[in-house]
Amino acid sequence: MIYIACGSIILVVGFLWLINPPKKPCPFYGYYSYLAQVNKASFRFAQKKASLYFIIFGGIQLVLGIGIHSLNWDRYFLLWLLTFYLFLLFPIMATEKSLKQFLLERHELPRDYTDPDKIKRVKTKGFRDRK
Repeated sequence: MIYIACGSIILVVGFLWLINPPKKPCPFYGYYSYLAQVNKASFRFAQKKASLYFIIFGGIQLVLGIGIHSLNWDRYFLLWLLTFYLFLLFPIMATEKSLKQFLLERHELPRDYTDPDKIKRVKTKGFRDRK
């Protein structure tokens, strides 16, 4: 049931963003990230892509939830509880990847942007890691 509830909410949010996208960056409504705030074109692109990804992944989660419920696999609630949040992360990851690619193609990627996939940490003695 958690897949059905969470998938429905994600799907509704995706449709809301598609029907009524925000006009300016706001942390309470719309897709709000560092790359989305680079310029107006990236903000519009991020809102469109985020709404589509939320609709896609919300629909997938809703269908999985209906399948889980119809197959009577509800008794594995702990497994579903430990995995449902992945469908919240996937649309954000996909939006950030496509937004980064959009900005790279337009040569508008900020100079201070650090790709999270390319951060190397070196272990040192003590409590902190060096970058």
